[in-house]
Amino acid sequence: MRRNRLASLLLSLTLLLAACGSNESASSGEIEAKDLVVALTGDPVSLDPHNATDTISSLINYQVLDTLVAFNEKMEIVPRLAESWTVSEDGKTWTFKLRQGVTFHDGTPFNAEAVKISFERVANKEKKLSRRALVGQFIDHITTNNDTEVVFHLNTPQGPFLNNLAVTASGILSPKSIQENEQGIAKNPVGTGPFIFKQWTPGDALVLEANPQYWGGKPGVKSVTFKPVPENAARVIMLETGEADVIEKVPASEIDQLKSKDDLTVISRATNRVLYVGINTTKAPLDQIKVRQALNYAIDRETLVNKLYEGRVKMATAAVAAQTFGYSDVGAYPYDFEKAKQLLKEAGVKEGTKLRLILAANVIQDRPAAEFVQNNLQKAGLDVELKILELGAYLEALKDPNSYDLFVRGASANTGDADSVLSDGLLSTNATNYSHYANPEADKLIKAGAAQIKPEDRQKSYSEALKLIKEEAPWISLHEDVGYVGVRKNVEGVELQPTYIWDLRKAIKK
Repeated sequence: MRRNRLASLLLSLTLLLAACGSNESASSGEIEAKDLVVALTGDPVSLDPHNATDTISSLINYQVLDTLVAFNEKMEIVPRLAESWTVSEDGKTWTFKLRQGVTFHDGTPFNAEAVKISFERVANKEKKLSRRALVGQFIDHITTNNDTEVVFHLNTPQGPFLNNLAVTASGILSPKSIQENEQGIAKNPVGTGPFIFKQWTPGDALVLEANPQYWGGKPGVKSVTFKPVPENAARVIMLETGEADVIEKVPASEIDQLKSKDDLTVISRATNRVLYVGINTTKAPLDQIKVRQALNYAIDRETLVNKLYEGRVKMATAAVAAQTFGYSDVGAYPYDFEKAKQLLKEAGVKEGTKLRLILAANVIQDRPAAEFVQNNLQKAGLDVELKILELGAYLEALKDPNSYDLFVRGASANTGDADSVLSDGLLSTNATNYSHYANPEADKLIKAGAAQIKPEDRQKSYSEALKLIKEEAPWISLHEDVGYVGVRKNVEGVELQPTYIWDLRKAIKK
């Protein structure tokens, strides 16, 4: 009897200890951390942050790399790898005090020298990195005072400098990765971020693992697997069946259906992306302002916004979105079919004039707008061929002005500042000005907006620039985007930014 009681007592004690151990594991997050599966519209183009221009590459790199400063959910600048900073009165010298005790994923210590090496790479003209225009071209030289203080000496004042440092293109890479395998960065980025790059099989999956040593706290999920799924219906089915936990770019036709399901939800966020049709101003007859204005008058934007997109987007009233610093409401071109026809006639444009319009296949949400523009321009008497190209082929085509007349693109103010749109897409000296728009007065105003320090001066310059751009019409601005992300309800903490970037640092899968 005594022996039975003793056995029972020991059994109870064993079960109690096991329960305590289980609770401790759960509270520490070990049991709760699960794998997160995300379905995207395609693969990244390159994981080299200093040489990538597509949103998917930036979204993935955001989880792997840290920047000196970052945007919070309100697009306000907050510290990240830099704890504090100061700027000289002339706006040309920026000093950053760095966070201590941070380590890159390869074990290399993060310090001022690492920052210096990363940005000297961006600034090196010989490397021909696509993101040099953002920050690198303005760097004269960089110095370090000690391991925890780095100083940027600019060749000209830069009003949007902090904003430009907050985007993934300014991500800090491990100096070891730069020095030992620079070409390999595109397929294996090494940063200090919350997730560590694990593997990438193009066309199948890209896997990141949680960084247990992350200075900001261990992520709430064990890993993130990004799957390229271009087809809208396939992504929706993956979300419904649980094969994916999160999907990007929910098609408008599926939003209400997904919201009605008990285990699913759709998160929306107004973005600072303006969808536009760029006009190749080097090609006749598009080299005439009158013709470009005619194309703008020929587009029925009201119908596009309210019927085609069911009012889920907002009409663009400038080349930059309303929530971007530097925005000014210069007004959309009204739909005036007769005026469009008259202007084309005055410019000597013949009926049936052929135009080639190109679109990237991965921007699925933009295809209806591209087809709508094609249809509207054809009604105006133009013969428009819409060519849908894979992203890589599309980007290559943009480099050859002889391969297109019109192109569909998003003007995304990833920095939250008009400079990132106007300098990138409309400054005559920039390689990504695919409209090849060249106006000395526009250049002067765009450069002034970037170089001025006082916000009110910058705003005035950008307002004048936007008026001029509307008048000369190198773009057909269509609508401001709203981003829709499908999420299973057992997933929390996916933070959407207006730049189409998601922050997965606080994501939890229950």
